[in-house]
Amino acid sequence: MSMPSDLMLYLKKLGYRLEYSNGEIRVLHEALPLYLKIEFQGRFVHMSIKPGEGFKEAIEDLKDMGEDVEEIVENALSYLNIASLKARQWIEEHGLIPVFKLREGSIEVYEALEEVLEEGEE
Repeated sequence: MSMPSDLMLYLKKLGYRLEYSNGEIRVLHEALPLYLKIEFQGRFVHMSIKPGEGFKEAIEDLKDMGEDVEEIVENALSYLNIASLKARQWIEEHGLIPVFKLREGSIEVYEALEEVLEEGEE
């Protein structure tokens, strides 16, 4: 088996929902179109958080239903951060080097959340 396949098997055993496409593993959030992207590049394994297609619309819908979207987004980011730490453990145990790029994606998610919240105030 390849390293990406082995990592996917490990994460699946931990209960994460996954997709694999174009050489990247995606750890999916169960309720929002938001995911942890994992890419193998030689000995380095890059991890980043990405909003999926329709993310902003999804949080708009939740807000319209009266949900606490700030808490939902916080919980989703926490879930993906924990997944990244689980992946990091596996990566390091296999002699690879994890590279975290979580902040940029988190900022993008918060910016979308802020836009939705501001639209509601107008």
